[in-house]
Amino acid sequence: MKDETDIELASSDVVINSNGKTRGIPGVFFVLFAHLLWGMTPLYTNLMDGISLFEIIAHRVIWSLPGVFFAVVYFSKGLSLLKSAVKNTKVLLWLAGSAFFLACHWGVFLFALLSHRGFETALSFYISPLLSIALGSLLLNEKWNKLQVIATSLTTIALLIMTIYNGIPVLSLAIAVTWSVYCFTRKSIPATPNEGMFIEMCCLAVPALLFVLLLGTNMLPDINMMTYIMENKRFLQNVPDTLLLMGYGLLNSIAFCFFAYGIKNTRLSTVGIMDYVAPTMMAINTVIILKQPVSNVDLVVFFIIVFALFIYVIPSFLNSRKQNS
Repeated sequence: MKDETDIELASSDVVINSNGKTRGIPGVFFVLFAHLLWGMTPLYTNLMDGISLFEIIAHRVIWSLPGVFFAVVYFSKGLSLLKSAVKNTKVLLWLAGSAFFLACHWGVFLFALLSHRGFETALSFYISPLLSIALGSLLLNEKWNKLQVIATSLTTIALLIMTIYNGIPVLSLAIAVTWSVYCFTRKSIPATPNEGMFIEMCCLAVPALLFVLLLGTNMLPDINMMTYIMENKRFLQNVPDTLLLMGYGLLNSIAFCFFAYGIKNTRLSTVGIMDYVAPTMMAINTVIILKQPVSNVDLVVFFIIVFALFIYVIPSFLNSRKQNS
């Protein structure tokens, strides 16, 4: 989230018991709690109004590292897989590339939230799965079934309606595209979810730490944007903003740990359905709590896309449950 980063990726790392079923109900609550935390992101970023986007991203990376490392050690297969991934130069280069797409996704995602466009942000995570279907067809020559054709057609119609009445939904599409490209790239890399995420965080931590160091010593290049960032830096300038910057990364890493543990004991089909808890929470928080303006056209488009998604997701969920029973 996303800040739902690695939600789709991590869901493949499910432990199956001897009966071919996942190990029970408790994991569902951990997964649900993680999604609820991610769904609160618009409320949290609303508190960071006025803090530079670049400063938020840098600290989000830095303070996420402890939690992701914890997930690698305790919810994965220890450090053995991490060591083998680090020794593979090709894998490292691919993960560095996927880390770039992840940073782009975070940048657009946070820009949308800081611009008080929470509803468009939530909408993007409903578009993303259907966009992934299109990517699979274009790049992997995957064949569409009837449900995918119907769902994608409805989504296209909904986006055309929004474009006609409100203009092209640039932010929603940008968030969805960057997330889908990241997922597509990440899934093609032979690295497990938790270990891969940790290496990506390490790749991003290098420029993030350098940025924070240069910002703290006022040594960023003297150009308009960087001058503005230096004049408005918040980390270690006051206690509330410092805690907010640290807390954003820490809370996301805690959510990731809950998710990493929960998926070990939850049906994969259930995890897939629960992926939509966070964007639904985002939409609710945006409209009801933050009271950001939402037009009737936005609502119509939102419900068409949600309906399109359910046309595709629900049958897949039921089939998966039937196969596992």
